[in-house]
Amino acid sequence: NVSRLMRNLVWQLRERIQRGEKEPLKELIRTFWYMYVKPTLSRAGALAEETDQYAQLTDNLAAMVRDFNVLRYKDIGFRDDNENNHRLGKNANVIVVGEKAGAMGFLLDLHARYDVTVIALGGQPSLLSVEYFTDAIRAAGVNLKRSFYLFSLVDFDPSGWIIQQAFLNDLAFYGLSHTRVTELITPDRLLLDEVLGSRFRIPDNAAMRTKNKAWLAQVRARHYKNQPALEEAGVLYGLEAESVSTARLHAVLESEMAPLLGKSEDLLKIYELRQVEKAIQELILFKISQ
Repeated sequence: NVSRLMRNLVWQLRERIQRGEKEPLKELIRTFWYMYVKPTLSRAGALAEETDQYAQLTDNLAAMVRDFNVLRYKDIGFRDDNENNHRLGKNANVIVVGEKAGAMGFLLDLHARYDVTVIALGGQPSLLSVEYFTDAIRAAGVNLKRSFYLFSLVDFDPSGWIIQQAFLNDLAFYGLSHTRVTELITPDRLLLDEVLGSRFRIPDNAAMRTKNKAWLAQVRARHYKNQPALEEAGVLYGLEAESVSTARLHAVLESEMAPLLGKSEDLLKIYELRQVEKAIQELILFKISQ
């Protein structure tokens, strides 16, 4: 069984490091694949061309960490290939997360301006990256049980939503579970004609249908006034994260993020209650107008 062999190789290395017989690896998982796993599979006659066995290795590592809960990536000393794509701010409990690595320049501007924490996921969340990210927050003396405020810069489509949820799940696994999310990309961040000009068609194949339905249920519950422009004649549309200008994003963050900075937990709770009251009032006005 190839998966069992992979897990045994990982566990043997961990045991040798724990006993002081070997230094932590301080290499990427891909380097571990080339140094240890691929040669072993080749000698065992188990190296396959039709299967992505590197992906199989990363899946098995994730299972050992999250599902079996017997390992942490830092036990081996794996390096994070996303280590340059996050910064910890003094306002560590306010996090701006970007789906794409290309957002890092904008995120660094926010880090410099507001001293908030920022992270770019590089297209998909990494459990390893989140482990080191939460370790850095904890090492800065921040209680992971306090309230955290995430401002999410992901595509407004099912894939962006899935990436955001996966990141939140990974944070919760490492103890950061009290989160309130503000989505920066929504149809109401744009004028109606801007939505029509920026929208793209979301695939409607068998693989996407269930994901599209789940995402649409979430979206409709938020009553965006411009959402009908993304649902026309049975066709579902989305918006890229780049559809909202950085100038407009700065204005949104100045309005919605800046009031959170430097506040104690008690003041944040008062602020949240006021935001809930505001949301209820907006919902009442929406229902009345329908």
